[in-house]
Parts: sequence; structure tokens; C-alpha cells
Amino acid sequence: MLYSWKVNKVMVIVMDDIELNKLLNDYFEAYQNTTKIMMDLVALPLSQNKLSFEQFLILRRIAMTDQVTLNDIATQRQVTRSAISRQVKALLMQHYIFQVPDPQDRRRLYLHMTEHGQQIERSVDQAITQHFSYWVSQLGAPKIDQVLKIMATFSHQVTRLGTSDGSSNQSSAGSQD
Repeated sequence: MLYSWKVNKVMVIVMDDIELNKLLNDYFEAYQNTTKIMMDLVALPLSQNKLSFEQFLILRRIAMTDQVTLNDIATQRQVTRSAISRQVKALLMQHYIFQVPDPQDRRRLYLHMTEHGQQIERSVDQAITQHFSYWVSQLGAPKIDQVLKIMATFSHQVTRLGTSDGSSNQSSAGSQD
């Protein structure tokens, strides 16, 4: 059963365990289905180029930014520097990217794509864009935009809430390059 009342101009909603369990199960199902759909969108072009989704997102960020560092990406993605470092190392080994020291601070390394990396990023991006374009033509841009806004709002609000133990959902991104 669902109960609600106002406390200090805030609507308080209380659910019994059965309703809460149903809502949680529906969330898990939606999460699993959405994740599978999104992975199906990117799986083939990524596997053909031996890229993970995270590596593709790093390539995409480098392609869209003139001067970007590993730390910039970690901060933007809200993950640890070491998590991005592992992905960058794999991209370096595949010769998709290279690093250039900052002339003012040689410890600061800017990430750039090689010609081969640019070709791979463009190829994967084109395949994903073509597939996504089909979704847009079938579902309509307003509906997709509405879903994305709901997802962004949900993500922002849950991040602000933190966890039930009071800790933050965000990982530390560190401050060094």
C-alpha cells in the first residue's frame, strides 16, 4: 500500500515492502533491458575494432577536444584516474592515441589521436550514428529527447542523494595528471 503526506512542503511517500520490491524488480528489469539495447547498438562496430565502449568514449572525447588529459577525462566521467589510465594504456598499445607533454609542465600529458585512431573513431562513430539515426526515424526525436531528459534528471537526483549510508555515489577522480 502507498501512503503519502506533506512535511514542510515536501511530499513524503511511504511504500510497503511488496510495492517497494515490485518497483525495485521493475527497475532491475528496465536497467537490464536498456543496457542490452544500448550494447547491441555499439557491440559490432566496437568488436570489429577491438575497442571497449569506455575506450570508444575516450577516443570520442579526444576527437572533440583540442587539449585533453587523462585527468580531464576522469573528472568528466566521474571515475578514478586509474580506471581511465588502464583504458588509455590499451589505446596507446593499439596505436590509436599518443601523448604530448605540455611545454609549460612536462608532467602534464595531452592525449591526441593517431591517423589510425582518427579513422577508427570515425568508422565506429558512423556505424553507431547510422543505427541511432534509424531509432530516431522510427521513434521520433521528441520521444528520444524526452526519455534522455528523464534519464538525466533521474541520474542527477540519485547522485545528489548519495547512498543509504550517507556516502556519495561519485568516485574520486584525483587531481594529478
